[in-house]
Amino acid sequence: MNQTPESIKHLLLELQGPDEFGRAQASFALGMLGEPAVDPLIALLSHADREVRMRAAWALGVIGQPALQALLELAESGDEQLRIEAIRILGVIGEGRSLNQLFQALTDPSPHIAQRAAIALGKIGDPRAFHPLLTATRHPSSDVRYAACSALAHLQVRDAVPILQELVRSDTSVTSWGAPVGEAARRAAQEIAAGRPRRGDGEFARVSELLRRQHAEP
Repeated sequence: MNQTPESIKHLLLELQGPDEFGRAQASFALGMLGEPAVDPLIALLSHADREVRMRAAWALGVIGQPALQALLELAESGDEQLRIEAIRILGVIGEGRSLNQLFQALTDPSPHIAQRAAIALGKIGDPRAFHPLLTATRHPSSDVRYAACSALAHLQVRDAVPILQELVRSDTSVTSWGAPVGEAARRAAQEIAAGRPRRGDGEFARVSELLRRQHAEP
């Protein structure tokens, strides 16, 4: 494909169009274009239509590293929704350079941002997130505590098991959607103790996972 500004403009219009298949094709093509598509896609993260925002976020996840700096900056935005979108995509990209930004987000006063940061850290699966996530299991928000427990399972650090087991006994709260925090802690402890295999690394595995989840992620 000719990677000219006009071709990108055309794909952006397709991404915002009424045809579902056309939107899916456009998001994939923009992801394949790489760096030239980063700024226009970043602009779409504030679009009024949630479906457009999700498609743009998915394409940025496919682009990966070339989108990283713009996303790191967006993760410090004053707009909470934009921050949440940026943090979510940072988790999908899985670059270690985003860890410090995500650690800061994990302590954010907004439970929505802290919860999304915990989820992102779990997706990255870097053991350096172990202590920040342990701290997050004592967060005032049950949604954040639930996400932190689930994220710890991905890190596969065995020192988390006794702490998670204690949470099973002590945390009787439920999330905003009615899920027990203690149950998340129990599952995480079991998965770590069983040595659950990690998802495959590498660019092919990352893009394949993005393709699988294109319509599935909330």
